[in-house]
Amino acid sequence: RGGGGDGGVYPLTHTEMQWMQSANMGVGTGIGAVARDHRHWADRASEDALRLDRATLCAASSKPLAPPVVVTELGLLCNKEELLERLLSKSMPQHLAHVQSLRDFAEATLHPNPHYAADKAAKGGEAAEDREVPFVCPIAGTPMNGRSPFVFLRPSGRVVSERALKGVGATACPVTDVPLGEGDTVHLNPNAEQREALEQRHEERRAAAKAAKAAKGGKKAQKAAAAAAAAAAAA
Repeated sequence: RGGGGDGGVYPLTHTEMQWMQSANMGVGTGIGAVARDHRHWADRASEDALRLDRATLCAASSKPLAPPVVVTELGLLCNKEELLERLLSKSMPQHLAHVQSLRDFAEATLHPNPHYAADKAAKGGEAAEDREVPFVCPIAGTPMNGRSPFVFLRPSGRVVSERALKGVGATACPVTDVPLGEGDTVHLNPNAEQREALEQRHEERRAAAKAAKAAKGGKKAQKAAAAAAAAAAAA
């Protein structure tokens, strides 16, 4: 392969080396193959950026997460004040339609990353997984950048990596030792299967709360009726 007119030779690219091998001669090469490779890496970069955004930005406003932070019943992270503003103004975005009352989210404790500087811009060309992010797992030190699964623990309010939780058998909060029961773990930014499970649990919680409210109202009505009957009998 010719150089710049000085008699030198440029080193072969990876694609060219593959083309030179007999097993790959003429197969999957050329401009079309290079374009497909480019699209593949572009798609991967876009997915990494999206995961990073979901792990570091408020789902209600797309602003950087900052305490106080809350986790919704379906595992989305939000700045508390901005979510409350949306709730009060009835301007909740579609992906947060499950948030209809204060019972649909809980305040969370995120562990700050001591190496993160909010005013330090990301370096050009730096991969999403290599950037310093605002929060990390307090046990494993895993960065909360969307590449490793994290969970919210209802009883303690802590956010930890799934790896740290599994390290203690998933029976207690690895930070506070508070015991965990069924339904106490919420996957953050869940995949399709996890989201389906969270949605089912959310519906069950709503149905239970509605039934409890109805039962409470029934008891009040019974007491009122009994009091009225007693007053009538006394008269």
